[in-house]
Amino acid sequence: MEKFHFNLQIDCESTEPNFNNPELGEKAIRGIGDILNREGFKATFAVIPTDIKIHHNIYTQLEAEGHEIGLHTHPSAQGYGHFLGTYGYDDQIKILDEGCKIFEDYMGYRPKHFTPGYASANDYTFPALEALGFTHGLVSMPTRNLPQCACVWGNSPMDAHYPHRYNRCLVGDVNFVDIPHTIDWESRMWGGAHPQDLRIELVDAKNHWYTISKNIIRQLHAGDSIPVKYIKAVTHNTFDYSDPKDFRHITLIGVLKALRDICESHNVEICYSTNRDIAEEYRKVAPLDRQDVVLDLDIRGRKF
Repeated sequence: MEKFHFNLQIDCESTEPNFNNPELGEKAIRGIGDILNREGFKATFAVIPTDIKIHHNIYTQLEAEGHEIGLHTHPSAQGYGHFLGTYGYDDQIKILDEGCKIFEDYMGYRPKHFTPGYASANDYTFPALEALGFTHGLVSMPTRNLPQCACVWGNSPMDAHYPHRYNRCLVGDVNFVDIPHTIDWESRMWGGAHPQDLRIELVDAKNHWYTISKNIIRQLHAGDSIPVKYIKAVTHNTFDYSDPKDFRHITLIGVLKALRDICESHNVEICYSTNRDIAEEYRKVAPLDRQDVVLDLDIRGRKF
């Protein structure tokens, strides 16, 4: 039986200056924690440094329950500009290392997981993450094209991979497992600049059903060329998940039901996982290859 990992990632940013509602942030993560415990699955919480400062006791508890805690960044919360992808290598090292030190002060260790706000990154980002000791995370957003957020991903890989050292949209040899969002590559939003992704707050569970189904079928058809298959849902701690009547609460429960029904219909096994679990399996079945990456030259335009 084919195995699919399911990961829910919660980007925790309730103290980000444009939102700044840590009370709602606490209600959100406690509410999500209750859902996780009731439904019996693990999640990854990616947390900006200022949220770690305020809510570290809750994250320590969530970690003890088997969930993963990683670093998230909105540089504006640290006194910088909004978008990580507007900074060069040295500045990214500085911003991320500051976040790591705050994380370590409150959690007792340096984070291994990383996710940038807005999926904002550039060709310096993956080497910077490698240099700082990050091993995995959710960085890319395949097909998103938002230059105004320094977020341009083109047709970057839709599945877990090692990124290229000089081009963020290619597979390469950076010692970091990127685990992209699950997206519907054929459904476009925001004037065509953004794919519908499996973001809980974006659309209802019926719409998410199609995204889940299309990605399970796509990965099954790919066979062994996708060594680790997964579905990744994302949300934020900026909604009241403690309220059973909240649209996001209802949608998350609906997404879990859709996932179970679709996997049963395709006779595949669901494995509830953190991003760390997915990255560790990927490293086992697809060891890092340090050979040079060679692209095929497209010469169709030269033929008459």
